[in-house]
Amino acid sequence: MKNKITVVLNKIDCSQLPACLMQQDGLDIIYLSAKTRVGIDLLQEHLKNIMGYQASTEGQFTARRRHLTALETAKDAVLRGKNNLLVAKAGELLAEELRIANLALGEITGKVSSDELLGKIFATFCIGK
Repeated sequence: MKNKITVVLNKIDCSQLPACLMQQDGLDIIYLSAKTRVGIDLLQEHLKNIMGYQASTEGQFTARRRHLTALETAKDAVLRGKNNLLVAKAGELLAEELRIANLALGEITGKVSSDELLGKIFATFCIGK
């Protein structure tokens, strides 16, 4: 993958501009509205394209499934932490949920020890039976 810059311009719902993807001065520019979700599909497809995502590639699916699971775990932890802070006014519980989210993201970025990853693999699959 080559280094490529994508500029995302938000709030088209305020400016009445249409959602679109355009190229200018070597940059990809995506106009969208995060609030109304108009143009989010353009951004998702663009990111898939520049990352070389191919839904039919079987070997990549396994790694991607692990990443998606880690992202889901991180998202759930952040949402629990938000609830702990806003409802229970418990900053210490927010901190713990953020630690859990960080560990989950570490599985993607490689900031998790190989022993931890091997433990997860052996816990998930029947290896050697």
